This record gives sequence, C-alpha cells and structure tokens, in this order.
Amino acid sequence: MVRLGRQDKPMRRVLPVGSRVPSPTLLDSEGRTIDLGELLASGRTLLYFYPRAHTPYCTRQACNLRDHRKSLEAWQVRVVGVSGDSPERLASFLRRYDLPFLLLSDRGGAAARVFGLPVFLGLVKRASFLIEDGVMVWRDLRPRVGAHAHDLLRMLEARQRFPSPPSLDPRKDGERENPDPFAGQWPTAG
Repeated sequence: MVRLGRQDKPMRRVLPVGSRVPSPTLLDSEGRTIDLGELLASGRTLLYFYPRAHTPYCTRQACNLRDHRKSLEAWQVRVVGVSGDSPERLASFLRRYDLPFLLLSDRGGAAARVFGLPVFLGLVKRASFLIEDGVMVWRDLRPRVGAHAHDLLRMLEARQRFPSPPSLDPRKDGERENPDPFAGQWPTAG
C-alpha cells in the first residue's frame, strides 16, 4: 500500500477559462484593502501572479510589462500583479523599478488558491490570466518572464484576426449576419 505524503497531494485544478473571477480581499502596496472581484469586474486586466518581488526573474517579468506599457495601454490592458509579499516590500518594488501598475499582497495565499495555483512556503506559482469584464478569457500557466508582454500582445492580435465563430458570438437578436459562414469563400467544383 502506497501512502501519499503531504507534498504528494494532487495539485488543485486551475480556474478554467470562461470562469467568473473570484473575490478574495487583498492589500495594495499602501495597505489599503482591495476586493479583487470588484477590481476586475470591468475592463480588460492582465492579472499575473509571481513568487517574490526583488528577485531576478520576478524583476525581469515586471520590467518587461513596464517596458511594454504603451503597447498594453493601446489594447486597453491594465496590469495587476499579485504575490505573497508584504505591502511594504511591494511599495519598495514599485519605487525601485518605477512600475506603473498595481501590485497586491496575498500574504496567506488565498487569492492564489482560489485561482487554483499552488503556494509553497509563501511563494505562489507564476501564472497570468487575462480578465475581461470579470470573466477569465485567457490564461498562461507558464509565462516567459522576458517575453510576457510580447506573448500577451500576440494573443490579443490573434484574437482580433481570428474572432470567435458566429455561433459563439452573441448578437442582439440572436441571429448571425451570414447564415452560411463559408458561402462564397471557395469555388465549388461544377
């Protein structure tokens, strides 16, 4: 008989795309209480989880998002970072690297856990989620720290070039513009 140790427990399920964003309460870098669900209820937000501020990879990731600020703003993307750091450490991180976005403290790992991310010794697994009007529309469970913004921008461009099929695109009256989406695209054999 094999016994599972505490560290061998199966990983929780990551929140699936299409889910409504949960509403844990977090602290910002000034110690103010922020309701995450309320913050993400409107607009387009990149919510990214990172292990620890002032570490090489987390700094590289934050600076990558900072350096692509104008491109992200052009797509109306607001950036919010979440880690298990104290509000004081987050404030120091914001000042030192001149980060133009909101960082939130998830000291107990509550937000990470409701998103299904593992937390070990206070460090959350790196992941990012694109939230539109309170609903997760995309996730990257292994973001590249040096190309995080680039990958997000490529995904946004692809979504624009290849929109949802008409059957998944809700219309006011419930009908599609063209009942046959393939009509006239390819010549037919006589």
